[in-house]
Amino acid sequence: MMEGKITLELNGQIWSIGINRPDKRNALDGAMFDALANALLLAQSDIRVHCVLLHGASDSFCSGHDTAAFGTLWPQAADGAVRRCINAFSEQLKPLLAAVNGAAVGFGATMLLHADWVVAGESAMFRFPFADLGIVPEAGATALLARRVGDLTARDWLLSGRPIAAAEALQRGFVSRVVPNANVRAAANEYALRLAAKPPRALQAARRLLQEGATLPVREAIENELVHLNTFIPAVTWTSSGHG
Repeated sequence: MMEGKITLELNGQIWSIGINRPDKRNALDGAMFDALANALLLAQSDIRVHCVLLHGASDSFCSGHDTAAFGTLWPQAADGAVRRCINAFSEQLKPLLAAVNGAAVGFGATMLLHADWVVAGESAMFRFPFADLGIVPEAGATALLARRVGDLTARDWLLSGRPIAAAEALQRGFVSRVVPNANVRAAANEYALRLAAKPPRALQAARRLLQEGATLPVREAIENELVHLNTFIPAVTWTSSGHG
């Protein structure tokens, strides 16, 4: 896809999506936003895919929008490339993992808020530079970042636009794990294999319940869980070993 700027690979039940524009630190232009949206939609529609793994090429994850393309991207139409890409992230049903080496800036950082598990290299750096650019955050960051790292930390990161090192990102709960740079992809693949081996329907339902439950009263979340359990349990073959 996109002459290799967005790469796809199906390895068993793992759908790997690569952002491959190293000369621009993997910045996204309009065509790449479209291609990334299409890659996520393909993963969602393919029954062979149990989980999705996102990674960047070379020594960067993604530096966000290609600023040279701003004039052609905004304002966003209802079917605009950036809007399509953000919606594809937010509506993804299958577990989404990210392997981050180097810089994750702007959209490169906000897209991670839609991931279920993020592994970062020791030298990874995150930044939300929107205020410095005279714009507001996107991809749901004003709702999702505070849920992940807490209100005051989200305000600091979004308003100051300062660089955030991997160690701080781990401490605040923005990433799941930090490993040596050379081990990032291997750690991500190992975790992806663990998820891919699980019943996909249960994973997708749990992921959706987690997303919706973040803003629901507990009693409503309980009812939603019971609805799913009532459809799942009759189809499960129980053994004497019990369940979790």
